[in-house]
Amino acid sequence: MPLRRWTRDTRLAFAMRNPVRWRKPMPESPAQTLRDPWPGNPATGERLVHNQTYFEGVTRKLHYGVWDDSSWPETYRRWLQSFEWLRDLRELGAESARIKARSLVSSWIHIPAAERQVSDPSVTGTRLTAWLSYYDFFAATADEPFREALIKALIMEGRSVIALMPEYAKGWHALTAMKGLLGVAIALPQFKEFLACYLKLSPHLITQQFLADGTHITRNPDHQLKAVKEIAEILSFHQTARLSIPPNLTAMTERAVAALRTMRHNDGGLMLFNGSSEHDSATIEHILNRASRSRIMASSLADGGYTRMASGRALLIADTATCAPSGHDKTAHAGMLSFEFASGRSRIIVNCGSSTQPGWNKALRQAAAHSVLEFPDISPVDIQKDGSIAHRPKITAAQASQSGASWLHMTHDGFESRGGGIFTRLLYLSADGQSLRGEDSLPGGTRTDFCVRFHLHPNVTVEKTSHGLLLHTDEESWLFQSDALATVEESVYLGTSQRQPTLQIVLTPSVPEKTQPEEKTEAVENREILVSDNTDLALTESDDTVPAFLNMAPVSPAPQVAAEQQVSIPEQEALLSFTENSVPETGEEDDYAPIPRDPPPADSIPTLFEGVTRLQYDHTRARNHAAASQTTLSRAEATAALHARRLEKERQITPQDTPLSAEFLARRGQQTQPVPCPPIKWALTLVSEP
Repeated sequence: MPLRRWTRDTRLAFAMRNPVRWRKPMPESPAQTLRDPWPGNPATGERLVHNQTYFEGVTRKLHYGVWDDSSWPETYRRWLQSFEWLRDLRELGAESARIKARSLVSSWIHIPAAERQVSDPSVTGTRLTAWLSYYDFFAATADEPFREALIKALIMEGRSVIALMPEYAKGWHALTAMKGLLGVAIALPQFKEFLACYLKLSPHLITQQFLADGTHITRNPDHQLKAVKEIAEILSFHQTARLSIPPNLTAMTERAVAALRTMRHNDGGLMLFNGSSEHDSATIEHILNRASRSRIMASSLADGGYTRMASGRALLIADTATCAPSGHDKTAHAGMLSFEFASGRSRIIVNCGSSTQPGWNKALRQAAAHSVLEFPDISPVDIQKDGSIAHRPKITAAQASQSGASWLHMTHDGFESRGGGIFTRLLYLSADGQSLRGEDSLPGGTRTDFCVRFHLHPNVTVEKTSHGLLLHTDEESWLFQSDALATVEESVYLGTSQRQPTLQIVLTPSVPEKTQPEEKTEAVENREILVSDNTDLALTESDDTVPAFLNMAPVSPAPQVAAEQQVSIPEQEALLSFTENSVPETGEEDDYAPIPRDPPPADSIPTLFEGVTRLQYDHTRARNHAAASQTTLSRAEATAALHARRLEKERQITPQDTPLSAEFLARRGQQTQPVPCPPIKWALTLVSEP
């Protein structure tokens, strides 16, 4: 254990000594106060005046002098001890609010130093900032003993931040600790240790928050928003005190702001990946404007792992990276390769969101809470008891465009070790934004007990037709079609502060009857659930029950392949050839064919197609996996094969040792794998415009 951990309590006790004993002259008031740029909620302030708190939709009784309770959620404890609610009292502005603020601050600063809760420097930093930002409101007209006690508290708690940093505040919380330290340095310039510590620690702590493209290291859009907000305040403090702003801080801020803009939907709210929620669009815009005047938005976030495709009114955002690195993965979700889709200001396909309640938090991190392929008993990531990730799947992603249309190819191997194969997802967005097509497959997989979920926004209604499912928004109607069995089930949406009932489209593969037990087929046929108008999903503190579809079944050993599932491929030469500029076969496209026959230019994604400009595709052979006189491969099969070749080079395995297809194995007399089900294809097409 490092020496600083051994000496933590000693350093903290030394920091909390009464500064009067140090025989330094004590200032009567701060040399300069701060300005909080964020608006408060007068309704919350009114509740505080009447000894009630309102946080995350829950009302609690406020007891004088009680600042901690084992029954409180961690988020509520942090909020109460941070004194952020002073802005709500200030927004109320009444004399009763001023008296209540002064009373509550007094109850805290008169707690004996040894008993004061200062072990979290990020909470302490927020508290120091709040006291200095609202000093004129609650303390300027107070009596001298109160103001003297407050100055002492500022010094002692500021020194506690110095004693605990940087080990005890990680992620964006480190920025709040540094913000509090800078605030005390500005208010009490005669105590030079505060500014010295800030200047020493802040450059590294700020830059380590973000990846090269400006994405926060946790890949959580919520954390991106909070980090940008903290930096905006730090920049404001620099300007208030007329301190020079380091060039690297300015550059990092510009990148972080551009990344945050990329994480927004057209309605102004945040995308829902890795623990985020929508947030109020006006608040987000306010934070962006305070942090930077730039209106630049990144097209996609290569380092952060988020791909954005926009055409016409349509917008698609996909998660194209693995979990955040160790130490920053407590909010990582198993939603790799999931996506959200919106048209105009209407969200259509979404992820379920996040929650701070333990049961919901755990369930919403699973793949079932995302618009992605899911197995009932396999998770693509291993989530430990402490919330960290033990196993991260390997992900590949490539994007291309041609004449305004966009293609996105993604894979991850999170299911491969348990017989699920490599999950491959192909997405295509047309140039006019009126057609979204997809193909989900599991090359190399031996299991068919999976489904593909598409969670719908609560504002979307579903109508069944003979052609598919009509999805109605406030402005448009979209037709959803698939070659798989499609059912509509109930879902839940936690993108806002309130839990809302919604629907989801669930696709299950169509497999031969001999490989699908009768009871399984019967269960699939009866999967449709109607959502009752009386469904009550109001957020309550004690309600920790999650829907059945979010509860994973107990993990069991990978199923053994039955003998009858084996197929015999005739001995013949497989043609693993990709003919350059070959003409595709004639004939009409499927109604929901996910990928147009003409792929994008080869030079746009050379690592995927290696100079191929046309790929032949035989639908019958792809479905039946039977030998043909002339073998042709689909785009998905060709891409998977080329990816396999690239993986072979990385693992130093020769092509002769690695099977690329059943025919490839049969040709060499090797044992073939069971036939996987054909890819699931689906399409979403605009059928009525605003």
